[in-house]
Amino acid sequence: MSIEIASLEPTLVEGMTSDELAAAMPELVRTFVGRAADQATMWRDWSMRWLAAWNEHDLERVLTLVTDDVVYEDPSLFGERLTGKAALREVVTMTWRAFPDVRFELSGTPYLALLGTGMAVPWRMRATFAGDMGGGPSPLGIAPTGRRFDAHGVDVYELNDGLLCRWSTTTDLFDLAQQVGMLPGPRTRLFQFVIRIQRLGAPLLRSIHEFRGRHRR
Repeated sequence: MSIEIASLEPTLVEGMTSDELAAAMPELVRTFVGRAADQATMWRDWSMRWLAAWNEHDLERVLTLVTDDVVYEDPSLFGERLTGKAALREVVTMTWRAFPDVRFELSGTPYLALLGTGMAVPWRMRATFAGDMGGGPSPLGIAPTGRRFDAHGVDVYELNDGLLCRWSTTTDLFDLAQQVGMLPGPRTRLFQFVIRIQRLGAPLLRSIHEFRGRHRR
């Protein structure tokens, strides 16, 4: 079933379409310096406290740095969004249980948003997968492998009155899965065997999707 692109609703950012946002760039950049200067102390104070709380495994300090209705997004949640301190408490607890020696560091220059109070932060996470992820908020309730890993990603934070109100994290789960021994490397025979199986099964999957598409019309 084809998708009628023209009929799709446009994605809006701060009430602007993609074309409107692109056209507004010169004005946003012109006013950015003043707004960034006003936010600089807020971001410094919050970032230092956030890193310290995570690396010292201080759960209550982490929770004092977020709003009551904080929203958390993570690829391991498969599209689900978690909302509130109770949900974030589960995320933090699961992380420290699975990776008891975990340590986070900034791995690149933070990027401040041209609009609002957002900041994108490249990070590095080093730890040992020594604890069980089962029973946590993520559907990936996997057992520990005992392997060490060195992962990189980017967090996007948004603050409200100096507290984190929205947190979106992105990392390469495929690379992480290889490092902890859950998936074979892309050049191994096992991986190539899985790819061949997928290619053999792809025509059947296409037929199923086409059949379902015809019956939805």
